[in-house]
Amino acid sequence: MEAMSSELGRGPRFEAPRAFHPGVVQVRRGQERLLRRLEELHREAAALEAERMRVLAEYATLTDRGAVLLHPDRPVEGRAMERRSMAAEIATALRVSERSVHADVDDAETLVRELPTTLEALSAGAVSRQHARKIVAQACSLPEGAARTAFEAAVLPLAETLTPARFHTTATRLRERLHPESITTRTRQAFGERSVWLEPGWDGMASLHLTTSAENVYAIEQRLDAHARALNTVDEPRTIGQLRVDVAVDMLLGGPAATLGTVPVALLVTVPALTLADSDPAAAAPDGARSAGAGGGVEQEPGTLSGYGPICPDTARRLAGLAPTFTRILTRPDTGEIVSVGRDSYRVPAAMRRRLRLEDEICRFPGCGRPASACDADHTLDWQYDGETATTNLSHLCRGHHRLKQATGWDVTQEDDRTLTWTSPLGRTSTTHPAARALLDGTRRAQETLARIRDTPPPTGPPPY
Repeated sequence: MEAMSSELGRGPRFEAPRAFHPGVVQVRRGQERLLRRLEELHREAAALEAERMRVLAEYATLTDRGAVLLHPDRPVEGRAMERRSMAAEIATALRVSERSVHADVDDAETLVRELPTTLEALSAGAVSRQHARKIVAQACSLPEGAARTAFEAAVLPLAETLTPARFHTTATRLRERLHPESITTRTRQAFGERSVWLEPGWDGMASLHLTTSAENVYAIEQRLDAHARALNTVDEPRTIGQLRVDVAVDMLLGGPAATLGTVPVALLVTVPALTLADSDPAAAAPDGARSAGAGGGVEQEPGTLSGYGPICPDTARRLAGLAPTFTRILTRPDTGEIVSVGRDSYRVPAAMRRRLRLEDEICRFPGCGRPASACDADHTLDWQYDGETATTNLSHLCRGHHRLKQATGWDVTQEDDRTLTWTSPLGRTSTTHPAARALLDGTRRAQETLARIRDTPPPTGPPPY
């Protein structure tokens, strides 16, 4: 990517004086007016969704009250039947499926009863419907009570700043940290449910779904991609996506691509030093469970598979100790990582690129989720303007946003902690942080919330408290 970065740097750049042309000023004013209206509509839509959730929750409460009166001798069966009738009533009135009504009611009750702060944020337009749904889905996978409360405190500020897709990734990692059950135990149980299943499609097509350990799936995907790119010559009419599919089919059915040989993959696994030292990394896994955590002992900090998230300590130790196709990186403060080569070299040293890739994970433009492995290592202050090749002047940008920075009115500055502040052509600012920052901040908020819950005395007196 470095050669391409240099080419981008030599390309045509945005000329600021043109921004003051009367016609351009008029265009910008119109854009600003429309953007403000879009923001208003976005907030209004979120507020309406919050009100819809409250109405659904209240509807369900009334339905349960009616079930008690209508079926005093069969409370459980009566409640189930009345809830089914409720879903049918709403579905026919709104012309939606009963299944979607049941799902919406479940979300509504969770928001009202267990995640009130999220519901308030939705009402204020601080988060979107998509964010709220992801919070509910993740929270419901945790035990009721303190764990869900701490999770909400940890992730809600992130929902106000991240896109739904990026928020989902970060929230998943925080969920792993807050789940009271060992990630090793959960990984072992989930691995026992690995499967392959077929989904018929339209127009003579079908889909094949494979569910297994994350490190295996990511390694498979990278190998398919490597083979596809090797076949993507100038005269090749197929797209990369089509080539990936054809390579997979050939490998499974013994087609031409099966003879291409083995292409090594290089996934990044980050292993905390204490986790690495906790167990013998050469310990053999049980038969048939090559990728599932199978060890015992005291649970340590999970490892991290780049692009995915937390993996159980046993898996992380085994990959770090045995797998030659995984880059071994230990999270220690004294690793001697290169942080700057000043003005001596434009080229980013390999160790520095590896560190930046792990810290950034994705393109650092606001809202972009393209993996750092597919991005350029960009000098925030351009090399030609005396920018240094240093961690505090480098960040990953995908090719599209790299060009946007070079050729339009978008401007960016970088702080010593690698926070990027982007200024749009309309003068609006947005900040992005290295991915690890959000995880650390969320964990701190969760710990503070759990501490408050522990320190709060139980309610006294007759109910209601």
